[in-house]
Amino acid sequence: MRPTWVSVDLAAVAHNVAAFRGLVGDAELCAVVKADGYGHGAPAVAAAAVQAGATWLAVALVEEAAELRTAGVTAPVLVLSEPRPDEMAEVVALGGVRPTLYTDAGIDACAAAVAAADATDFAVHLKVDTGMHRVGVHPDAAVAAARHVVAAGLRLEGVFSHCSIADVPWDPFTDRQVERFDAVLADLAAAGIRPPVVHLANTAATLSRPDTHRSLVRVGIGVYGVSPGSAVDEACRDLGLRQAMTVRSEVTHLQVIGPGEGVGYGHRWVSDRTTRLATVPMGYADGLARAWGLGGEALIGGRRRPLRGVVSMDALVVEVDDDVSLGDEVVLLGRQGDDEIGATEVADAIGLIPWEVLCSLSARPPRRYPAAPPASPAPTAGG
Repeated sequence: MRPTWVSVDLAAVAHNVAAFRGLVGDAELCAVVKADGYGHGAPAVAAAAVQAGATWLAVALVEEAAELRTAGVTAPVLVLSEPRPDEMAEVVALGGVRPTLYTDAGIDACAAAVAAADATDFAVHLKVDTGMHRVGVHPDAAVAAARHVVAAGLRLEGVFSHCSIADVPWDPFTDRQVERFDAVLADLAAAGIRPPVVHLANTAATLSRPDTHRSLVRVGIGVYGVSPGSAVDEACRDLGLRQAMTVRSEVTHLQVIGPGEGVGYGHRWVSDRTTRLATVPMGYADGLARAWGLGGEALIGGRRRPLRGVVSMDALVVEVDDDVSLGDEVVLLGRQGDDEIGATEVADAIGLIPWEVLCSLSARPPRRYPAAPPASPAPTAGG
């Protein structure tokens, strides 16, 4: 068996969730576990997050919600974008899964699925586009959409939007988004519509903008112990966030090359001296960017070692000293000894963002969960 896997510290996930819960006071916490829990394994992360105090979960796709239910996760799940009309019946059947709605066609399809299932008191959330311009109803049309939801026999449980520049706390655009969102809430209240669950904050806003916390915050990358931006790094350190993921392998081959020898496809790195190299059986088929080999480092024996040459499909090469042996552990992301390679550090070195570093890891390296969070009573779902 190939000695390569992704280790996920569920105790770190639980620690991070608890830290955010302490930060937001009375607001509930929604752990975002879309994209297979940002590459960490959604069912395991979801269970750890709920155990640590998250009362909601969020996903991007209906099939991601279905995976959680199949795994026995029972907490409320919000699907962050409007499901297709032909998916609404599955959403209703899953139980406790809230679809996001923002189009007339989506509202009608959801209502038809609820009626066909003879369901009652079916909760939905309305998304308002306050300026990110991906999905959502325009603020001027929010009241009409909310009335449509109610007239269709659905329960408007929540209303929300999404901050697009909160990782830069001084950018005034977040102020404009808050103003637009508050104006929508005021218009809804004037129409007699007061959804009990109101949410706006992502990880960055949760850290930097307490005015966005409302009744619920949605924490994504922070759950995994990674900062959403350099401007909030200090806040992450103050919370004591712990990176949950370790990407590890082993040295499987050693060789020495002379000066002037190139390494890897295209010889993107050429030695200028006699150099000892270690081959590691992990590559871009496992989700490592090819460029990781041109700017990244690995931990071997608790020391940083530079990668050499572009990453291949199944292997990469590291420059090492004589103290490295076959079978030594190699950490590409995470902690070894007293040092740690963070997702942000890797992203900066190879021109990505930390979300890409985590989410791009393929399913080929198995996920292992060596540490479980301490047991605690499951929280009562809000809303």
